[in-house]
Amino acid sequence: MIKKLFFLLFILVLSCSKNNQEDTKKNFPFVNSYSADLKNGRKVFNKACITCHLYGSGGSIMLNDSLSWSRVISKKNKIEIYSNVYNGYMGEKGPMPYKGGCIDCSDEDLLDAIEYILSVNGLSVGN
Repeated sequence: MIKKLFFLLFILVLSCSKNNQEDTKKNFPFVNSYSADLKNGRKVFNKACITCHLYGSGGSIMLNDSLSWSRVISKKNKIEIYSNVYNGYMGEKGPMPYKGGCIDCSDEDLLDAIEYILSVNGLSVGN
């Protein structure tokens, strides 16, 4: 009986996980067409992102770590990166909080901050 219960729970979690990934791609169609405002991105970074990303607190990638940011954009497209920031996620070295900890940030603010961080490293992410 217990084995069946765990199996059903496993199937439920697995199915929710797949749907969540599909929903993420559907819910952020604006990401690929948005033109970033890097000045605003810097303000947002200094307001919220700096707490973890300036010195790599909690396992986060440091602002000027071009190699690590390059690895991120080689594995993820813009929607996946935005989804991780917006929804939060558990990374290999630590968590990213919901909306990067900037609860009052708009979608545009978050996108601006992402593009700012990448621009500091001479990078940009494809669609």
